Amino acid sequence: MNIRQRLTVIAVDIAILAELAYGMHAASLDPDNFTSAFCKAFFSLLLPTLALGITAVRCLRDKSGDTQPTTQTQDAV
Repeated sequence: MNIRQRLTVIAVDIAILAELAYGMHAASLDPDNFTSAFCKAFFSLLLPTLALGITAVRCLRDKSGDTQPTTQTQDAV
């Protein structure tokens, strides 16, 4: 995983935490329907974030076929 992918994963994690906070806030405004209000607020934001995050990580993948650098050793004859 390259540095751009790692930064994308960190950004998605922060976005999910913000969405969780928003979902809790939205649910606290309607205590009688706390669970349904939380699910509507949180999951309506979570699913697009995950989809965009997965797509971004795949797009930021190294274009070369090798992700691990290979070292060649030559034996002296």
